[in-house]
Amino acid sequence: MILKTTALAFLLLTPVMANAEPDLDCRIRLEFSSNDTGAVADYILTLQIKNTLGRAISGVSVNYFDTALNQLGNTALACPGVFGEGIPPSSHGECWAQLQKVDGNLLEKFGTEMWTAIVNTQLTQLESIRKCKVLGFAY
Repeated sequence: MILKTTALAFLLLTPVMANAEPDLDCRIRLEFSSNDTGAVADYILTLQIKNTLGRAISGVSVNYFDTALNQLGNTALACPGVFGEGIPPSSHGECWAQLQKVDGNLLEKFGTEMWTAIVNTQLTQLESIRKCKVLGFAY
């Protein structure tokens, strides 16, 4: 009886460790556009979240990881929602942040072939992002 009581007391007093693994899938989306300097490649980190809180979420702070769960960086994502007022309670929505941009200045300096190589190299590096761990929310 003493052994059972001691074991139960030990289990109740042992702190519960939070799951340290990233909990949400996130990805890089490559978007092309142009501006007054020429072609632009934007690398956008995207994350879908479900708002289980009682107020609209306008942003999320995350750490992001590769498939081996090595931390690659951290950032704040904007969560504009459908109407630009954040993601309402009990709704899903996309949060995003521009992690990098390759613009027309490089195209002018190095030419099309080198610009394309830079865009592809950056995409290869950033495509390794697979998981995000939410650190906090903005309202």
